[in-house]
Amino acid sequence: MAALSRAGLKKTSPIQELAIIPILDGRDVFAQAETGSGKTAAFAIPIIQQILSQGIIDQIGFGKSLYAVLSPTRELAQQTHSVFQQFGSELGIKSASIIGGESITTQKQLIGQGVHILVATPGRLSDLIRQKEIDLSHCKAIVFDEADRLFDMGFKAEIEFILSQAPNNRQLIMLSATNNQDVLRTAYKFHSTPEEIKVNVDHMLVDKIDHQIAMVNTDEKFSFLVKLLETQQDSYAMVFCNTQFKTHLVAEWLIAMGLKASPISGRLPQNRRTKLLEDFRAKKTTILVCTDVAARGLDIKSVPLVVNYDLPSEASNYVHRIGRTGRAGEVGYAVSLCAHEDCEYLDAINTFINSKIPKLEITDSSFAKNICRKPVIDRETLKVIQSSNQRKTTTSNRQNAQQSQQPQQQRRHPTSNNGNRGPKTSQKRPPQPSQQRQKQFFEIKTSSFKEAEENALKFFKLGDKKMLGHEVITQGPKKFFFFGPRETLYKFFVGINYQEILAPFLAETIRLIGLDLQVVIRHQEQNLRITFSGKDEHLLLSQGSELLEAFDHITRLALYRKVELPSGLRIYVNTSRDKVVTPANNENKPTDLVKLAEEMKKELLEKKVPVFSATLSPADRRIIHLHFENDPQITTHSIGDGHFKKVKVSFGKRDAQRQNYSRRAEFDRKKIHRTGDRA
Repeated sequence: MAALSRAGLKKTSPIQELAIIPILDGRDVFAQAETGSGKTAAFAIPIIQQILSQGIIDQIGFGKSLYAVLSPTRELAQQTHSVFQQFGSELGIKSASIIGGESITTQKQLIGQGVHILVATPGRLSDLIRQKEIDLSHCKAIVFDEADRLFDMGFKAEIEFILSQAPNNRQLIMLSATNNQDVLRTAYKFHSTPEEIKVNVDHMLVDKIDHQIAMVNTDEKFSFLVKLLETQQDSYAMVFCNTQFKTHLVAEWLIAMGLKASPISGRLPQNRRTKLLEDFRAKKTTILVCTDVAARGLDIKSVPLVVNYDLPSEASNYVHRIGRTGRAGEVGYAVSLCAHEDCEYLDAINTFINSKIPKLEITDSSFAKNICRKPVIDRETLKVIQSSNQRKTTTSNRQNAQQSQQPQQQRRHPTSNNGNRGPKTSQKRPPQPSQQRQKQFFEIKTSSFKEAEENALKFFKLGDKKMLGHEVITQGPKKFFFFGPRETLYKFFVGINYQEILAPFLAETIRLIGLDLQVVIRHQEQNLRITFSGKDEHLLLSQGSELLEAFDHITRLALYRKVELPSGLRIYVNTSRDKVVTPANNENKPTDLVKLAEEMKKELLEKKVPVFSATLSPADRRIIHLHFENDPQITTHSIGDGHFKKVKVSFGKRDAQRQNYSRRAEFDRKKIHRTGDRA
């Protein structure tokens, strides 16, 4: 009790009141409660009490552990480990954090000394079990912390392997903020029938979180964010982005604006990520820009503001992101920025939380005015290759700063008045680019195209000349009137060749998997379509199209890591068997989808078996659902996991989904109209 008092636990939360006794009694438990409700203490306290009361504190030896706690992220594992240390170190309880990104040799030495509780990520724990460094044959209990996220992140195979190494009579403790049927199916598979404990599951959000949505344009997001941070006391906040690249870009841009910001993503080494979290907790850094690596379970005290710079593509992540504020009974504020490209995620989030996010009123004063130039980030290293000059206090100085913007060898290094920089490495200097160049292009005047191309590659920090496009601006006269070299002004830019980027990557992936598939990549206007065909095409569509969705995911990752995709680009990954809609433009799209719906109905009436569409976005699926809304013969359902799903058309009356779409029909039509205006 003294350890709990020192940790500030004076009374139990509802989930702790309901979960502690069943866990103490050794029963299997699936506990579901909102974020910030105290789930970590709900299993840590009874586990420590079990060790003390059952007289098993000395039953540890080389590589043997009594309890294993599985965490989806390294940061959450470290935090849970610190909780066990805080509660149990003075009582003789030994715990260890076993995660990737840290020395496995040190971890082996620690395990060899014997520990009661292992807090681990599934990948590192399964590796050490296979190396015979960890023995779970005497394990008393296994804990799934943030159970839904463990399965969402693809750890199912590792989890099942870990469970297979523990006794059948071990206790299974599962905790989560949201539900995931894979969690319970795995529990049943390993002979567990958990007692389900649910607290406030009908209210996914903490009551004390005031969350709102700001409808803005893409190019307004940053100025809105800066103004929002400036109006908050101390500007202590967490900002969430969907990609690693954007996370580092936004953080560096905030730094250029003079704010104490830092990025945290999976691309950073673990020791760096740990140090950044420590700095944020100590308020040495006041703005943490992060991916969803920081959205789950992390308990950072008194964060008054959470901003979704991008709406999350998975609806459940909305709950977890804004759950970083309003913790332990405190009041929190969350703002989500919704631009045109975010709209497709909005309806899924509203459905998931069973309510509409209140809209924030926006005026001209909601945006900051003095915004510096956006820095340029290298996609491979995520380092700044061209940062904005320091903000000037007058308008004329800001204009001069924009004109003298040059690529920098060192980030935020002071510039001279004329904007030139860099040490003089030789007397002969290479041809200089245009002084008015922007980050989008590079101009150079020279008589050698090869020399111009090499300088452009250096300017854009590219290693592949296939990524460069160019045009000739002007051609000068030949040096000797009728013959000799001609000085030409070239303009270079980064051109996205999707075929060059994706074809080798997908071909190698198909080869490694061992599938007989061919892939065709087509890019037309704002549509990028990747179509698979071949003998193994049916495997892509089996088991709810899981393999096809996996290809969709890795295709997007490959693109995000190589290039900055244009706003509004739509990516379709499908097979040649799918019924595909590729509209010439957005105006024709609803008509084409209605035609698709009628074709599916015709096939249903002829064959008398359910018909499935290709994988579609939420906006496309909604058009089909609304088309059949008043058809008494037809029932439609979205089938599959993740963002892109299929539509199943079958016979029967509409279920509750019909009323749901009816209630939202007018709202959706208005929203589609507004989105079209924005586009």
